[in-house]
Amino acid sequence: MGEFSALSLVVTTVVTGHEHDPVFPSSITASSELGRSLLSLARRINNDDNNNGVDYTWITNYSLKFQGCHSHTALNLEADNENDVIIKTVKLAHFRLCPTNSCQTWLGGGCSSNYADYVIDLETFAKSYIQSQRRAREYQCQLYMLNSCDCQENDDRDDGWKREYCEYDCFSNSKLYKDCSDRNPYQEEDGEQQRRFEPERYMECKEWERNEGGNNNNNNGDDDGDQTQYYIGPYCSAKGGEVYLGLYTDDSCTNFADTNSGRNTYKSLAGTDLPYAATSLISSDCVSCIEVEDLNRRQDEAQDDAYGDDAEDADEVSEQCERLYQSSGKCEMSLSSNSGVESPNSNACSYIGGIQFTKVNGVVVKKMGAGEKANVFIGLFATMFVGMAAIVYKLRKNIDAKGSPLLEKDDSQEDKPFA
Repeated sequence: MGEFSALSLVVTTVVTGHEHDPVFPSSITASSELGRSLLSLARRINNDDNNNGVDYTWITNYSLKFQGCHSHTALNLEADNENDVIIKTVKLAHFRLCPTNSCQTWLGGGCSSNYADYVIDLETFAKSYIQSQRRAREYQCQLYMLNSCDCQENDDRDDGWKREYCEYDCFSNSKLYKDCSDRNPYQEEDGEQQRRFEPERYMECKEWERNEGGNNNNNNGDDDGDQTQYYIGPYCSAKGGEVYLGLYTDDSCTNFADTNSGRNTYKSLAGTDLPYAATSLISSDCVSCIEVEDLNRRQDEAQDDAYGDDAEDADEVSEQCERLYQSSGKCEMSLSSNSGVESPNSNACSYIGGIQFTKVNGVVVKKMGAGEKANVFIGLFATMFVGMAAIVYKLRKNIDAKGSPLLEKDDSQEDKPFA
């Protein structure tokens, strides 16, 4: 199937924080998953044995900028029983690739020249984005631990010393790095460890595990509690500038559990607020496309380099990225000739132009496509037609009420010729 055919098939058919929200950096100094999972979707991959020869080095000079998301309804082709929704909500994400040296976070579009636009399903984009943010945060946590925590094993440690306790204490004593410890060894020791809410799990519509991230209002999954199946997944805000998590009653994440995007139902069952229900999963920051260093691999790579085995960038384009690329739409017509792209891909320009969002002073405004403009004119014409019909009807009633002689002429009477 062609690179845009998959997208076309889908088409036809983004502050208050919560205690569960992990702290994410406002900017990533490497591409890691976001650069490799999403930016690699930007380039055309030839379906032959020479895929590994595609040059992606130009991407390191660019940054990602989220532009907005768009939702529309479509026929649910996977509905196979009466409980499945027939009409589901399809969600798409629009992001831009801007030169790093000119990308501005405060600017809605990020940049005004030498850029490219892309569209992909929201779930894929959100999952890759959160994964990249998590890996970037892990790098910061590792760096802090190596530089500020004395938790390396050595012969001077007491017999009762445990590394996981040392790391947990070090992170807990720092205001900026409290979120770096994903487990509490003290609670595990007492058997009180509670499963942490994992937003990455719900970047695609998934059934909610009741024992995750809350106290279930002390129900703990008992049979006398609400045993309805609920699902959590991302959705676009009304203006398309933010992406939130919502609670749904169907496995396609179309029908919210209540009129407040499922927040009320989640809180009544979990005893706490739904993470990312009021804080956007996706920021509008410019995210750099330089690969994040894995500190855990530094020593191994140094040893490989000593033997002349430089594996840097060997996994620049992962198998996952190639799969994601197949469902992405691309519009690279605004890239300059010195961008490093040999043959820009503009197959999705028309489609992206129809759903494009622009940001004015931080406010996302959806541009009206040709089809929407036609619908507006049709609506106006229909309204005018109904209005004219009402006026004609009222005039006729007034004439009838006055008893016009012309209208009272007997139907059987024939017009006679002039004498």
